[in-house]
Amino acid sequence: MRLLPLLLAACLWLTGCATIEGWFSPSSPEAVKATPAAPVPVVEAPPAEEFALPAPATEPVAPPRAVPPAPQRVTPEPAPPVLSPVLSAVDEQKLRADTQQRIDRTAQRLRQIDPTKLASADQDSLQTVQSFLEKAREALQAQDIQRAFTLADKAYLLADELTKR
Repeated sequence: MRLLPLLLAACLWLTGCATIEGWFSPSSPEAVKATPAAPVPVVEAPPAEEFALPAPATEPVAPPRAVPPAPQRVTPEPAPPVLSPVLSAVDEQKLRADTQQRIDRTAQRLRQIDPTKLASADQDSLQTVQSFLEKAREALQAQDIQRAFTLADKAYLLADELTKR
């Protein structure tokens, strides 16, 4: 009874390997039959005498003049328009006051931080706060109040976190 499964496994192994081997091995060059190419008709060129060019004209030809390119005027592109929500005068004034208050509070928090006591990651955060604060002031001067408030708020939150450490 044990002999039958072994015999079947051996037969499968011997025939299976030959079949699989044929799948993965490249064909021999002899096995690939090349189809003969169609004969190419040969066209002979006529004698060179028939194609003699006429003698060139003896008149001198002036070289073409190079035209200098027209000077290009470089005009600075205007700054893209600022996309921000339209606020009423009262809302704009309130947002401006809130932004200035955030900037002042952030500056106050920065004065409480001793940069020499900070770890290097915290020093990077401190530089980020200072950058946000500077950009918030620039945006406020450029009348981009919404952007100024966003930057001042980010600076304030980061500075608040630095003072808690």
